[in-house]
Order: sequence, then structure tokens, then C-alpha cells
Amino acid sequence: MDKIREILGEIGLSSYKIETYLALLKIKSGRIQEIAKVSKVPSCKLYENLRWLHENGYITIISQKPLSYRANDPKSIIKTEIERRKEKLEELNKGLDKFELNLPVAEKEIIQITTTREAYFKKIKESVRGSKQSISYIAKHWRVDSELVALLGKKTKEGVAVRALGPINSEDKSKIDWLKNAGVKIKNFEPKETHFAIYDGAIVVISLRSGDKKSDYSAIWIKSEVLGKILGDYFDVLWGMSRHG
Repeated sequence: MDKIREILGEIGLSSYKIETYLALLKIKSGRIQEIAKVSKVPSCKLYENLRWLHENGYITIISQKPLSYRANDPKSIIKTEIERRKEKLEELNKGLDKFELNLPVAEKEIIQITTTREAYFKKIKESVRGSKQSISYIAKHWRVDSELVALLGKKTKEGVAVRALGPINSEDKSKIDWLKNAGVKIKNFEPKETHFAIYDGAIVVISLRSGDKKSDYSAIWIKSEVLGKILGDYFDVLWGMSRHG
């Protein structure tokens, strides 16, 4: 039940709708009074949530007098909802190609901070999308997902030079091969100090992680051509000293 609750929440159902559905799922079928006994939903909200669940195919009516409901198969419902959202997202994605996206221009010297995985990856992808010439970064852990690798592959095909320094080991071999196949040039390097990334010599990302925690995504972001030049020169020195894995 906890897993079903979590998934239904992820696909956007309100807590009252979820608890109403789960209550009916527990008893399989029943009248409103029976559902109310096991539900955490206030009675005044139960009727409207049952109506919504019925109209959207989560439950069915099995008797009018007295009015009784039955829960539909949660696995089938969730799969249907996922497919519906995939179709909707695909429509939205196609719509993006029909107009130009004016990405907000990063203000010089303004520091931005990210602390979560989701925020970190969104900001990384924004920086990759905006890159026209070069991307250079030092990685302590190879943090990638399919969308990021696809974006990097697109940029290398457009002529953007993408270089990465990081530990080449058996643990991360699949991720490293994934990046190499996307056109990213990689050399073996064990970062002992702060690791960073530079986009077009101006957008700088500096890790704020302490220790060796892979789950820590804290980082600062700043647009500074001066800092970009300093770190860019430092990266070039490290690149020249490092070897291909």
C-alpha cells in the first residue's frame, strides 16, 4: 500500500484521492459507509473524491441501490496513467520545436547555489544547452543521466569541444564509455581538491561537497570571465599532465 501511495502521489493525485482509493482497495468493494470506516478522508470530502475516482476510471460502481463501489486493478491504472503522461510530454516536446526558447541570460558575478540532485541536473543541462564553444569539467564522481548524455552528444556534433578529467575505474566504466560514445574526450585524473566545470570560458560551477559523499550535489554557479579564464588555464595544465584512460 505504501508503494502504491507513493506512485499515485508522484503522478499527481491529491492525498484525499489517494486515501479514498486505498481505502476501497483494502476492502475491495463496499458502500460509502464502509469506505468511510477505513478511510482517513473527512466525510464531507469522501463523496467528491469517489466521484472523481469513478469518472477517471480508478473505481467502478457495482450497485446503485445501495450505491457501492469496487477498486480497479492499481497496476493497470498506474501503467495507463504513465502512458498518458508520456503521450502528453511528447506533445509538449514537439511543441518546443515550433518556437525559439529565450533562455535567461546569467548575470555577471551573481552567485547561484544548488543543493539537490534535481536542481543540480537541471542547472547542468541549462548550461550545456547554452554552450556554443567549449565545456571543460573535473569529475570526482561521474554524474550522468540519459538526457544529459544526449545533450552532450548533440553539442559535440555541433562542434562544441567537451573535455572531462576524472577517475577512470572499473566501477564507472559504463558511464565513462557512455560519455566517450557521445563524443566527450576523457582523461584519467584523481581530483584531490575542489572540482569544477567551465562553460564557454565564462559560466563556472564549483562543487561545495565536503568529503566523499556521492549523494551531495551542493554547488555554486557564477558567470565570471575572469574566474573562467583562471580555472580554464588551470584545467589546461591538468589536461596536459593527465593521460588517456
